[in-house]
Amino acid sequence: MVQKTSKMIKQKKNYVPSEKQATPFSTPLSTWPNLPHQLIAQIAIHKNLMQNITSFGCVIKTWRSTSRQCIANGKYPKQPQLVEIISAGKKRGAKNQEHARSHTIVIPFHEEYPYPPYPPYKRKPYQKFFCSRPMYFKGHSHGHILVIINARVDNFRMWEPAKRTAHCLPDWNPNFSFRTCTLSSSPRAINGCNAMIITGIDSPAFAFYRWGKSRSERAFWSFQVCCVEEPYNPGENMRFTNAIGFKGKFYVLTLQGSVVVIEEDVDSCFRITAVGSRSRGVPTGVSRQFREYLVESDGEILLVFLVSRKCIDVVDDVEVFRLDIDRVLWVKIETIGDRVLFLEDKCCMWVDARKLGCKKNCVYFTHHRVDEWLTFDLGSGEISLAFGQDYVTWDIGRLNIIE
Repeated sequence: MVQKTSKMIKQKKNYVPSEKQATPFSTPLSTWPNLPHQLIAQIAIHKNLMQNITSFGCVIKTWRSTSRQCIANGKYPKQPQLVEIISAGKKRGAKNQEHARSHTIVIPFHEEYPYPPYPPYKRKPYQKFFCSRPMYFKGHSHGHILVIINARVDNFRMWEPAKRTAHCLPDWNPNFSFRTCTLSSSPRAINGCNAMIITGIDSPAFAFYRWGKSRSERAFWSFQVCCVEEPYNPGENMRFTNAIGFKGKFYVLTLQGSVVVIEEDVDSCFRITAVGSRSRGVPTGVSRQFREYLVESDGEILLVFLVSRKCIDVVDDVEVFRLDIDRVLWVKIETIGDRVLFLEDKCCMWVDARKLGCKKNCVYFTHHRVDEWLTFDLGSGEISLAFGQDYVTWDIGRLNIIE
């Protein structure tokens, strides 16, 4: 059943961080995107493939065990609870979340990015301004990379490599946590688009930016608080961990597996308009741990799980669900046809196997070892090492991706 509602989130005053609060981010060691070199080479040639990169990566979750005291008192939760695992030993907290999601961007065609939007008389040399400064990945949506340049919150940019354009986003308040940023649709859409940041906490839960409005409105992020009770954790407000923009709306997943739809109303306020409560976004069967990926693929929203059933160091199974948009319901699917999914901790991408020359109906993924790719065949249900000597290699000679 889809619950309709419009009184879900409260709006806070627009906030502009001061210079003193704009503290730099810590310098990470990882790079983005960490995709197979065969695919990176094609992205460098066919820049429109950037449109196929969706989501910011994975969310790692595990099941919370019931304490001995609760068992002794006979108090069991009505629904098993999920907790998030922060990778690389990061602890929960605003600054740590922000640092954990920052990655230096290394893309072969980055030198073709445009100059920053300075007036001609103030334009700085490209090599001096751009290439000498690190960029930190904060999200990817509709062919646009959301980055912070030179580790400064006043250099929050939205880059579109395929069109060689760039746009400035409002400064971000570094005192608030930051998970990811996504766009509701392409900025080139007729009705424009909105940008949304999820924080991973309930106050504030979101920040919205209305692209294409007046200058006064575009100067701020509009922070909003979530007051919606989590269906799978009664008594607690929803906490959002993953989001994707699709056809002008935002589809957001909570820590406990609920999915909500957020839209902009006639009063230019953002509201949760639907809560899908019939299907929980979790793997089927028993699992010790799982990695969750939210992906837009060929006009569909997919939820992919890399499931560790027996040992957290081994992926035993891969499950793919498709979102029924009308019913806000996850439906498990057994095939993705001619598509191929590439899943990495900070990046998700889909391609047409017929154009790229790789094996269709497969999910390629990494697990712990960044240089080792595995593949899951949805047809046979088998997991094997990708790109190995005994594996079907890509037919590089027949790559014919159409722009």
